[in-house]
Amino acid sequence: MNTPLNRPVNRNDRERQLEQLIDKALRDQPSLRAPASLQDNVMAEIARRAAAPWWHGSFSSWPMLARVLFLVASVGLIKLVLEAGSLVAGGPIDPSVRSAALFAEVSWIPALFSTFGAALRGLPSLWIYGGLTVLATLYLTLFGVSAAAYRTLYATR
Repeated sequence: MNTPLNRPVNRNDRERQLEQLIDKALRDQPSLRAPASLQDNVMAEIARRAAAPWWHGSFSSWPMLARVLFLVASVGLIKLVLEAGSLVAGGPIDPSVRSAALFAEVSWIPALFSTFGAALRGLPSLWIYGGLTVLATLYLTLFGVSAAAYRTLYATR
């Protein structure tokens, strides 16, 4: 049988013929309409999203004034929290010594890292690999339990 795909031709011609054959087969397929219930559900969802208030949308879709006010309020709130923290820690900090006090507060971090490094160097590698294996097993178990719970609670029957 000598079909267009069995003739000895170069690779590009075969690919082009195959593409044309697939294209013809797909074009000969009857067009299908979506069920009316699906169309109604989609249109209802579009209407619901259009009627939703602007603050329910993504931050980039907010009006520019609302974005600027949100950022200003966020910076103000961060400053307020930091000032309240300094008051709780022992009174207001003089701005001239603020950076020195900040670095004095975090000077223990390098010592902590060196302590953890020394502790890790002293552990046998079998313990480290065993601990990583236990953590990976627990992580996979979390996914398995989550999938089982989802299928139990939300699976369609």
